[in-house]
Amino acid sequence: MAPIPSASIRRAAVRWAPWALILAACAAPLSAQEQEPAGAVRLGLTYEPGYVPGMVIVPVSAATGLDPLAEAVGEILRTDLDYSDRFDIIELPDTVSLSGPPNYALWNQLGAVWLVTSEVSFAPGTQTPILRVGLHDVVYGNLANVQAFSLPEPGADDFRMAIHRVSDQIVSWATGGRGIAATRIALRRKDGDGSSHILLIDSDGHNPRRLGGGGQNVFSPAYSRDGMRLAYTIQDETGHFALVEANLITGSRRTVASGTLLISPAYATDGRLAYAEGVGGGSRILFEGAERLTEGRGRALNPSFSPDGAWFAYEAAPTDEPQVYVRRISGGPARRISIYVRREDTNAAGPTWSPNGDRIAYSALSNSRWQIFTVNPDGTDRRMLTRRGESEDPSWAPDGRHIVFASRDAQGSAIWILDTVTGRARTLTAGRLDGLPDWSPPLPPGS
Repeated sequence: MAPIPSASIRRAAVRWAPWALILAACAAPLSAQEQEPAGAVRLGLTYEPGYVPGMVIVPVSAATGLDPLAEAVGEILRTDLDYSDRFDIIELPDTVSLSGPPNYALWNQLGAVWLVTSEVSFAPGTQTPILRVGLHDVVYGNLANVQAFSLPEPGADDFRMAIHRVSDQIVSWATGGRGIAATRIALRRKDGDGSSHILLIDSDGHNPRRLGGGGQNVFSPAYSRDGMRLAYTIQDETGHFALVEANLITGSRRTVASGTLLISPAYATDGRLAYAEGVGGGSRILFEGAERLTEGRGRALNPSFSPDGAWFAYEAAPTDEPQVYVRRISGGPARRISIYVRREDTNAAGPTWSPNGDRIAYSALSNSRWQIFTVNPDGTDRRMLTRRGESEDPSWAPDGRHIVFASRDAQGSAIWILDTVTGRARTLTAGRLDGLPDWSPPLPPGS
């Protein structure tokens, strides 16, 4: 087999190099990077967001003995609603009285459209905590939605995720859209011995959890459409690959395939698992069970499927310069969508199709640096989202507006979350050699 580019063991192609260089880089000792300074946002574009409604979040009231629980719940709710980027969170003036019924006229004067009230108590006759949340429409002066939620014990593994689901319900009430709080991001973290492992982390940066053991090299984590499984590849010391699927509910694992090159798994809309395998001097994309999506001529990898299940985007390099293409799953000619721009490099890689179906995000070289772009599936309306450092490996959140990606600059390495509507960005992880993030769908209870 001809030398395989490093793109072949990543979900986005950021370099093209022989295997010897790849393996040498994997074996090199790793050093921790300094924490990314606040405000070091790698954005160089001007975003012009539309109207963002104001929201007031009243501190959670508590029954006797539940004040610590109420404080913890309130902190998570406030952070989640802030990170949704759907609302302008209004600080509570010290002079405002919170006793009695809501003063809608006052909140309206302060610019609020929504008011969130909540309380924790015990379910009647039990020690089970209950969270009752109300969303008030300040403009119309009424209680728009209210619901009670059972909560796990504060020390339980799923406590924070239970609150995240409440936050997403509030987002749904207020906007009609999907929230992103009850999700996780899978990423590849390099260890100090040159190996790597899969890390699962909540979308707010809490609850990091290592998946699998040490002493391996892992690549390309990919969530299933139901969030219950995770596919990724493992490379052993001989260079041999295994494609593994982990059940995140039961903890079981199965080997899907093994060979000299197995990379970039992705789940189709109908739940089938696709991946790229090495063949001849290149690679082809196929479904588990050997149904081919591309032939073995050239290099094809990094598939990503449209929400309607009819199309897939992928990366191919017919002339040793990777580009992004789309084609029908049922067959037919491929259409290149990464548009060449004068004075810019042509390499483009790692497409990821928005869950809304309207945009495809990918990495492309601009002024010899990898940056994040989005484009319509027909190749029109190309937008550059980042300009500083090196940014790559984008993955969409289930709301279709946030993207997680890996970035490096003089300050170090970090995983960033970017709201493509407002341009607001925050770090998910920093100070570690993390990459290849993949954003889960909304997670079911027990995951």
